Amino acid sequence: MASGVTDRRPDPASPACSAHLADDAYMGFAGPAEVRAFLTEIDADERAGRPIAGKIEKMLPRIRDDGLHRALAERLDARKRAESDA
Repeated sequence: MASGVTDRRPDPASPACSAHLADDAYMGFAGPAEVRAFLTEIDADERAGRPIAGKIEKMLPRIRDDGLHRALAERLDARKRAESDA
């Protein structure tokens, strides 16, 4: 082999990605306490007859749980239809 050339590869500069282990809030998602507060708030708003579609639209990108995201998206669609019919 030529001088300075080896078969050994250098160690990577950083470890493998561990993003899946990171806290939801660190990754930009709403944490459990924030989600609970949000759900309580929109339930109260809905009972009081206040519009909730805008709040759900703002929060949806921050919901990590697929089931909750789907349920809120369905609720948003229903509220948009109801608010547009009013």
